Amino acid sequence: MKLTGITQRKNQVNPTTTGKIKKPEKLTSNKPNNALIRQQMVQMNLQERPKLIAEVADSHKMYSRLMMAGEVLRTVASELIKLRQLAELNQYNPEQANHIDVIKKKLVFWSQKRLFGDYVVDSSFAPIQGDNPFIEFTVPGLDLQRERFRDEVVSLYINNRLIPLAFERSEDREVLLEQFKMMFAYAHLQLRINEQQEFVIGIRDQQWRLWDGQVFVSGQGGRYAEGPPIAVQAQARYPVLDDISRLLVNEPGSNQQIDALLERVNKLYLALSKMLKMKRQKADQLIAFCSHPELHKLGSFKHQLVSNPELSLKSIHRGFSGPTRDNVIKLLRKR
Repeated sequence: MKLTGITQRKNQVNPTTTGKIKKPEKLTSNKPNNALIRQQMVQMNLQERPKLIAEVADSHKMYSRLMMAGEVLRTVASELIKLRQLAELNQYNPEQANHIDVIKKKLVFWSQKRLFGDYVVDSSFAPIQGDNPFIEFTVPGLDLQRERFRDEVVSLYINNRLIPLAFERSEDREVLLEQFKMMFAYAHLQLRINEQQEFVIGIRDQQWRLWDGQVFVSGQGGRYAEGPPIAVQAQARYPVLDDISRLLVNEPGSNQQIDALLERVNKLYLALSKMLKMKRQKADQLIAFCSHPELHKLGSFKHQLVSNPELSLKSIHRGFSGPTRDNVIKLLRKR
């Protein structure tokens, strides 16, 4: 009779047999941040130093731009508070009316602050972090809520660019939206649909500053009347500088516009303060990476050379490698 369980037990480990006991591994302690930075500096490849220097320059350029943007937001907030106090008055004397114009000029001046040739805030007072941000706006009556009972071509004339939009009733909505995005891209504009199914159009901030905000629209009797184009004013998504510079303080509703812009400036400043802390930490880390450990070795060698010159000269002599045979042959051939 064959025992089937014996072969399986041979492969099992006998707990009574003696064997080598492995030494427990040493516990690694958490190194402080400075030690980690030194370790990373030692492992850093010297061939990547030009890339590191460029990254340091870009990081400090962005940090300086955001710092100036914070100063702009603080100044704009204080000027808006002064304008809000004047807007609450029922009547103005000539001095107060002149002060309103002075505040508006200050807002325009600070909104056009530049650093290294670039604006620090866009037209909606948001700090600029990229090359050329977009300002979003909507056109009254331009949306996807209206039912498509018939085909219609809507023509938009935005900033000297013609954008035809063909609303085909039999076309799928997603396909239609992709076609519209392509037409806006040809005009160097962006397009997206918000929750209210409105067309949100994005234009470069530099173009927005030079544009009067007039949109000429023509349709075929569906969304817009048929005939010559009609002029409508573009409505910015966020309060912009033009809303304040053209604002008549004595008109009803002016206080609400000032409060809306003041609230936006305060939110932007709070978000910017948090971002500056992160940018500052990154900039400090990059500066630490730029100091190579060979510089510290050079300082210790100079100290050793002064304190013990004989030992230093011997170490230099041992480390000196004379000319090789190939180098001598090349020098003799040149002669």
